[in-house]
Amino acid sequence: MSVETDFTLEVDGSVEKSVKWGYESLVNIPDEYQIEDVSKHVAGMAGSGVLVKALLNAAIPLPSSDHVTFHSQDGKFAASIPIGEIREQAILIYKWDGAPLPESKGGPIRLAIPKGDDECANVKSVIRIEVTSGKGKDTTYDPFHDIPEIHGHSHEGHDHDHSHDHGHSHSHSQDHNHDHDDHSHDHGDGHDHSH
Repeated sequence: MSVETDFTLEVDGSVEKSVKWGYESLVNIPDEYQIEDVSKHVAGMAGSGVLVKALLNAAIPLPSSDHVTFHSQDGKFAASIPIGEIREQAILIYKWDGAPLPESKGGPIRLAIPKGDDECANVKSVIRIEVTSGKGKDTTYDPFHDIPEIHGHSHEGHDHDHSHDHGHSHSHSQDHNHDHDDHSHDHGDGHDHSH
């Protein structure tokens, strides 16, 4: 199966100018921004990539911009990350063994963040990079499910309990029934903590 190289990655949003990138234009980004072996920077990742800051520099984010949102090709998944973190370390993987990154590896473009707080943010099949003022669309927070389709990894090996039938009492969940009488008292911080 041949890998298509005619994808278009667009950088838009709160920028001075929207910029579109294809495989060849990513290859032609100066070497100082190219990452030959992503595995040396991100554990569990492989391939070659380019620093996201090279693309941001070309689009010139507006002064009010503070987040960068990465959208998947199918429009279902996105991760919105502070622009400072993206400028410092985020990588777009677009090559595998010298050829375009195949879809089976998260191609045509996959986000990788070396020291990101949430590895779920390593979105696959990125097709749009949106610079925003304030946090943009983000589908990466999912406390109960392991959905490899979002980010291409499993939480196996991590001490996360994703089960639904063990009586979780997460305070952030609105749809769990709690048999506690103490959820409506005043914590002294001025916030209503009742469910």
